[in-house]
Amino acid sequence: MTRRRTATITTIGLLLGLLTACAAAPVPEPVDLAELETSPGIGDVATIGALGDSMTLGVNACAEPGRCMAASWATGDDPAVGSIAMRVGAASGTVPETVNSAKDGGTVADAVARVDEVIAAQPELVLVLLGGNDVCDADVEGMTSVDDFRASYTALLAALSEGLPEARVLALSIPDLYHLWEVGRDDAGTRQVWDSSPSCSNLLGDAAATDAASTERREAVAARTVELNAVIAEVCAADAACTSDGGAVFDYEFSPDEISAIDHFHPSVAGQQVIAEIAWNTLVEAAS
Repeated sequence: MTRRRTATITTIGLLLGLLTACAAAPVPEPVDLAELETSPGIGDVATIGALGDSMTLGVNACAEPGRCMAASWATGDDPAVGSIAMRVGAASGTVPETVNSAKDGGTVADAVARVDEVIAAQPELVLVLLGGNDVCDADVEGMTSVDDFRASYTALLAALSEGLPEARVLALSIPDLYHLWEVGRDDAGTRQVWDSSPSCSNLLGDAAATDAASTERREAVAARTVELNAVIAEVCAADAACTSDGGAVFDYEFSPDEISAIDHFHPSVAGQQVIAEIAWNTLVEAAS
C-alpha cells in the first residue's frame, strides 16, 4: 500500500526508527496446514503467480522495516502466515514454484506493465491484490480515476487470459483503508508515525484534524475505495477464469495486532495470515 512516487522504503524506515520504538506485534500460532479445508483441483497447482503491491511483498510485516517476503500472504514461507503457496503445497504434497511480481508502491497500471513476468512462468493460479496505491496518494487529486482503473484492470485480466488461457485468477478487494484511520486516529504514537511518513497522506495525514477539508478528503478516499472495489468485482465477473473475494478483504475489520507495529499501515504477520485465510477460503469455495 506504499504511496507511489515516494522516498524509498529504506528512508521511510530510518525516519520511523528515529521517531518511535515500535514493539513487535504478537506473532500468531503457525497455521495448521494439516487441518485445512480443500477442494479437488487446488492441489493441481504447480506454479503460482502474484501481482500486487507492498502488501504482497510483506512490507513491514516483520521485525525490520522493508520487504519481508517470508510473510507474503501469497508466496511466503512463514508458518505463522500460512501463505497460499504453503496451503497449496499442503493440499498437493509438493510446494509449488512461485513468481512474485508485486511492486512496492505499485498501481494496477504498474501490474499491467509487469504481467509478462508472471505469464512467462506459466502458472496455473494467479493471485491479484491491487488498488491500494490507486487510492493512496499525497492528495485526493492523485487518486486513479474510476475509468482509468477499469481500463487498466480490464487490460490486466485480458493479458492473463491471452497468455495463460488455462490459469485461474483470484482477484482480492482493496482493504478498507478508512477503517485503518479509525483504528489509529486516537493514538498519539500512531499519528506521529503517520505524520512523518509519505504513505497515504491523503487519508492518514494530519490524522487528528476534524475540520471540513480533512473530513472531505478522507471521505473521498473512502468513496474511491468502494468505487474501485466495485470495478474489481465487475471486471472479474466478466472473465470466466476470474474469481473475486466478493469484497471479503474490504469487509474484514483489521485489529491493531493485525497492523504493522513499524508503520501502523501495512498488515503485520497476523494481518498477512488474515489475507491468506480469506484468499484460501475464496479459492476453496470457487473450486467446490
